[in-house]
Amino acid sequence: MQVWRYFIYELFSDTDCSRRPGYFQLRVPVMADRVYIARTGLITATGGTSDMVGAVFRTGISAYQRANYFTHDRHLITLAQVPEESLPPVTDALGISTCSLRDQRLIRMLQVAAEQALQEYSGQPVPLLLAGPENYRGLNHQLGGNFLTHFAQQIDLPIDYPASRVNSLGRAGVLEALRLAHHYLLELGHPFVLIGGVDTAQNSAWLQMLDRDERVKSERSGASDTFVPGDGAGCLLLTADPTLAMRHEDYIFALSPPGFGHEHGHRYSDEPYLGEGLHTAVQPALEYLPQQMKIRRLYSSANGESYWAKELGVAMTRASHRLQDLQHEHPADTYGDIGAATGAALISIACYDMRHATTPSPCLITTAADHAFRAAVCLIPERIEP
Repeated sequence: MQVWRYFIYELFSDTDCSRRPGYFQLRVPVMADRVYIARTGLITATGGTSDMVGAVFRTGISAYQRANYFTHDRHLITLAQVPEESLPPVTDALGISTCSLRDQRLIRMLQVAAEQALQEYSGQPVPLLLAGPENYRGLNHQLGGNFLTHFAQQIDLPIDYPASRVNSLGRAGVLEALRLAHHYLLELGHPFVLIGGVDTAQNSAWLQMLDRDERVKSERSGASDTFVPGDGAGCLLLTADPTLAMRHEDYIFALSPPGFGHEHGHRYSDEPYLGEGLHTAVQPALEYLPQQMKIRRLYSSANGESYWAKELGVAMTRASHRLQDLQHEHPADTYGDIGAATGAALISIACYDMRHATTPSPCLITTAADHAFRAAVCLIPERIEP
């Protein structure tokens, strides 16, 4: 099977090569620097699979609920938590280990997402490139040093643990894992790589920090510029071979090399917030696509806080020549801010939307951590030809 890439361009001038009124197709061989989605796995407060989460997002139903956590002045905090009954039980081996209760919850969520992504996989063990909760100064919030060891005690999956890696970049972590996945797949020759992210709202010290900064949504009146912390885990099984990619009708789905930037004026910095970091990340992601192509849909990690609007505004204004009738999707409105799982969730939902579109077209995905790290990637539908 030869795989070709088809781009559907909207015409802005007359042409003799139109396939249908107002459009033409450009047929070119597949580029060698992209990777393909072989399978996805996802669990959030709104559902236990990628399709469920995507479908619920399209309905606009949210899983926000008052939780058993309080602000300093005794108002109930709002969270979006994965139901306990949706998670597998803790194994005896994990239960008698030194793994914390929070990490046990993270491991069980990751188990659900990883099992889905590896459900039909029967090859050699694959590296796991995992994004975990963001690192905050003075706060024990990132994954424990033995997290992957404990994960192996919970579930037997074909994972190459010596080749696996973990980062603590929060919302931007999955796209950083994607950067390393490109290296594993295209330079080291791994046939498959599993990337993912996992995060949880169940950390009292972190919630106290958010409450101190007046960022977390609660019953308190007058606090409107807040967000809802959530739970989630997402995994993507990736390959460099388009013949091994997940197929939907005549399409497979590719990820461009991600772009990255650093926002020096981030949430916990004293420097001016200029919104430059996201623009720096978006620029190379868009430059990967042909100049004629317009982006019509953006999926972002925006969580409801007004802070994120500035950098999104800067990045989209400077990229306006690459955009047309842009629709901004921010799924955190339904499943909360799921931190390190955000990148995998956004890619999975974008893939879900493309599979339900009449003529899918590339979209832009952006993620921004609380600290400096910013990342962006394009998800590209490729039409295949026998």
